[in-house]
Amino acid sequence: MKIAIFSDTFFPRINGVANMVHLFAKSLAEAGHEVFIFTISQYSQKSLNNLINAGKNLTVITLPSVPTPIYKGERLTLPIGLSLRFLKKIKPDVIHVHTPFTVGLEAILAAKILKIPLIGTHHTFYDYYLKHVKLDYNWAKKISWKYTVFYYNHCDLILNPSQSLTDTMITEGLKKPTGVLRNFIETDFFKPVANKQTKLRLKDKFGIKGKSITYMGRLSYEKNIDQVIKSFALALKTQPNLKLMLIGDGPERNNLEKLAEKLGIKNNVIFTGFLQGENLLSALQTNDVFVTASKSENMPLSVIEAMAVGLPCVAVKEKGLPELIKDGYNGFLVEADKPEELTEKILKLLTQPKLLEKFSAASRLLALEYSKEKITQKLINIYNQVKKDYENLHLS
Repeated sequence: MKIAIFSDTFFPRINGVANMVHLFAKSLAEAGHEVFIFTISQYSQKSLNNLINAGKNLTVITLPSVPTPIYKGERLTLPIGLSLRFLKKIKPDVIHVHTPFTVGLEAILAAKILKIPLIGTHHTFYDYYLKHVKLDYNWAKKISWKYTVFYYNHCDLILNPSQSLTDTMITEGLKKPTGVLRNFIETDFFKPVANKQTKLRLKDKFGIKGKSITYMGRLSYEKNIDQVIKSFALALKTQPNLKLMLIGDGPERNNLEKLAEKLGIKNNVIFTGFLQGENLLSALQTNDVFVTASKSENMPLSVIEAMAVGLPCVAVKEKGLPELIKDGYNGFLVEADKPEELTEKILKLLTQPKLLEKFSAASRLLALEYSKEKITQKLINIYNQVKKDYENLHLS
């Protein structure tokens, strides 16, 4: 099968959408399908293909673009059919678009003109990110949803990583067929430590003498990491040797460092910065519990990766998190903006070794449902069905 993927963001950009587009493209190519990624980037087309080690079945095609003036690091293209000459040569069976912005508009235009079935994946709750562009107002959130639903109503099928996002899109006015396709991770890579001795060596590497908890992800305001730090400060009152490891980077890092200093706990908080590969795996495996207070999560890779290495999770009962974390099975769910409740559940796990071990095994078991092989095969089946339905509807 030939698959054209369109996205306004792509590797080496660091965000959830860019990561998933890259992972899905590689997995589809490894499964023997020809994958063509249409994107915009500050890097040249040749550089991007070199960066991802593009081979026989994987090609990146960059569209002309300019930096956007309102969101640092992002770019815009003109959706005027710039992809058409490539698509006419490729003749893809399906187009799969991952973002509703300028590259996304290009995908709709191309699909309509060339009569190719169009699948859209909506990855997140954009209304939680409006503060980044100084539009954190109710009227802006309403416009954001109206545009999002307007855009995806031009697709033949809409996929979402969580049921929570699917339900919200329908409530906001989505009319086209929709369903859930989970994100996936490399479960053969993200796995628990081999034994207790290995875990102790890892803790020693990071200067941790006892128990530790972690958050992994973008250090940004919508992730509510300040709640995690406040909760950790409360936990230190009964567990003075406890450490908090914040894995990742972002615009809130400076403010979070100041908060840790203000609370008098900076010596117990480890900011690792952005990690990847073996360094990321080691950092996750070092810890005992994963914690997040984010109210904007859809189907975060960070949580699934933490589960895959065997970390019980304590999280807020918001958006897609209850679909990942089963309360009382592999973690605990609490009400948002209540750090004392986070603290209570964190301490419950840290002070009950058998419960910690039980939840750890449960996390690993649940994470296996998000393996690359299982999710990729589901996506291929979806492509085949959409192509068949499209041909029956439009080409018969």
